[in-house]
Amino acid sequence: MHMRRIVWFSLILIWLLFPRSTGAVVDPRQSPNNRFGIHILETGDLPTAAQLVNSNNGDWGYVTLVIRFNDLNRAKWQAIFDEMRRRHLIPIVRLATVAEGASWAKPKTEDSAHWVEFLNSLNWVIQNRYVILFNEPNHAQEWGNELKPNEYAVIAKEFQAKLKAASADFFILPAGLDTAAPNSKETMTATEYWRQMALAVPEIFTRFDGWNSHSYPNPAFSGPVSSTGLGSIRSYQAEINSLARFGLPTNLPIFITETGWVNTAGDLSRLYTQAFTQVWQQSNIVAVTPFVLNYPQAPFSQFSWQKADGGGLPHYQAVAALDKIAGRPEQIQASELIDQNFPDEVVAVSDYHFWLEFTNTGQSIWQRENYNLQVSGNLPEDSWFAGHVNNTEPGQSARIDFNLKTPASGQPIDLKLQLAFGSQPFGAVVEKTINVVPPPTVIISSRRLYKVPADNDQYRLLFYDVENRLLQEINQENFGRFEPIELYNVVPGENYRLVLVKPFYLPRQTWIELAKGENQVNFKLLLPVDFNNDGRLSLADLWAWV
Repeated sequence: MHMRRIVWFSLILIWLLFPRSTGAVVDPRQSPNNRFGIHILETGDLPTAAQLVNSNNGDWGYVTLVIRFNDLNRAKWQAIFDEMRRRHLIPIVRLATVAEGASWAKPKTEDSAHWVEFLNSLNWVIQNRYVILFNEPNHAQEWGNELKPNEYAVIAKEFQAKLKAASADFFILPAGLDTAAPNSKETMTATEYWRQMALAVPEIFTRFDGWNSHSYPNPAFSGPVSSTGLGSIRSYQAEINSLARFGLPTNLPIFITETGWVNTAGDLSRLYTQAFTQVWQQSNIVAVTPFVLNYPQAPFSQFSWQKADGGGLPHYQAVAALDKIAGRPEQIQASELIDQNFPDEVVAVSDYHFWLEFTNTGQSIWQRENYNLQVSGNLPEDSWFAGHVNNTEPGQSARIDFNLKTPASGQPIDLKLQLAFGSQPFGAVVEKTINVVPPPTVIISSRRLYKVPADNDQYRLLFYDVENRLLQEINQENFGRFEPIELYNVVPGENYRLVLVKPFYLPRQTWIELAKGENQVNFKLLLPVDFNNDGRLSLADLWAWV
């Protein structure tokens, strides 16, 4: 008895002295959260899962899925995460080893580095990276055919520490235990398993960001909704209360990642409706993902929510019909400026079309209804217009138009531009000071081979930029050396194409690098051979001449 008191005193002292887990960056309970979820075994079931958990006003429901150690294919899993992002599904990832016959191999501490490298290489769907450290190790079959709570505690500590060192966004959950399992050669009661974990690693229950429960309705996965305690759909409550003595914070977010009745348990539509609307309602419950959406074959056919033909069973339809809320999980918003074409100088009283190109380096999909370009500076709002942000997934780039009307004064223009989600700016900041200069001038020189009888000395000067946009059209009644022409909508120092057009003469064009002040442009000799005035020399000109 004396020794037992010493043990319990040591555990309490360690609980007080060791720092508790600070949790993930985001507490999922602090923003609207859709707790509806489902457990899947095949990623091809994501569309059906989304139809279930995001139905009836719901959005951003949860999906529990498994990644095996022999399936760490980054391209494959990034594509899966991207698909979940598009469908607004939050992944809860359970780590698994590899099957060895009818059991699962034990993970090794040296495996943790490989797991961390892989998991940290993915662009996760939301900021919280929910990770479950393996599955029901109080079944020997799930732990190399051995019952070793001390080993699990050491492995969990190792994985938690390395994941957190890689990123504070990893939200670590322990393996859910079978709380109905007895003490036997093949199983150990959950309470005994937890006790031995705490003896092996006394601070182990302070290291988790949330609590993971397999709250099955036992016995035989057929128990009533009204049952309480371990082995019921309220098992999570008993687990939290029991583990408080080992330092588990009683206010942790709760994830019920496995639960559910077998399909022979009675009216499953009624049971799930009562569970979701009367039991799984506590504010600290983040997600409930019953097992399993689609597995109509052995060994899990009795748990499947879908039939062999792919149709949903009645309780699938019943849960889909339940009222849900639109979740708003925190996503990392980030951008990188790739390019922009803002000049150092512009001309007064001119109109410009500029652009900026950003790469989406965050987690969200930019959509025009929620994302915009915020603009601040010393210009009145009616002198600029920022274009829309088109749908842009992470890794993709978006070009955003920026139209600018310059003032008559020579005061420099100060601009600050940044993308924003709603009213919240994020990512790369573009700060630019642009000087406003007087319009440059151009003096045109041209000669005609000879004057045709119909020549009325009328000229047109067309001014194009490098993107072949017509910036200015000048009509001039002159011959030889034109009077200085002021140019607007141009940028000093850039290249422009000038085209001189005169009836009955072939057009002439040239390129200039536009300087501030006065510019001299000499066109080649004008040839009077365009008799049909189509701007080119052809046999049709001969017919027109005749």
